[in-house]
Amino acid sequence: MNLGDVTKKSIPKVSLLAPAKNGGVIATRTFIPHRASTNQSACWAAVSVATACVVPGSVAQEIAGVTSDGSAMSSTRHPTGYFSVSLEVSITGGDVHVDSAALVRTARLLMRGDVLVPPSIWQVNDH
Repeated sequence: MNLGDVTKKSIPKVSLLAPAKNGGVIATRTFIPHRASTNQSACWAAVSVATACVVPGSVAQEIAGVTSDGSAMSSTRHPTGYFSVSLEVSITGGDVHVDSAALVRTARLLMRGDVLVPPSIWQVNDH
């Protein structure tokens, strides 16, 4: 890959692909040097995998069974949820150009906290 010394860098990144189970078009496991992505794939990985799914003749397209007529929607499963990726692509000959990409991701912790319930709520009135 001609990347030079990547000992302390987060490249190269690798995604393993498999047929999706329980929804989605493809399942992924993304590995980042020095650690495996345990909670969710990075946004770049979701867009990269979705793009690979529309590249004619690619391994990802064969697994996902996705074809593109200029726009594509892909649901990419990861260990704790999924990414929904919407692509606008141009395919000319063997060249694939992503004109736009948008995504929604799940499994992100939005809030953690405690709810304080006053004792008066739990008291039973015998009246």
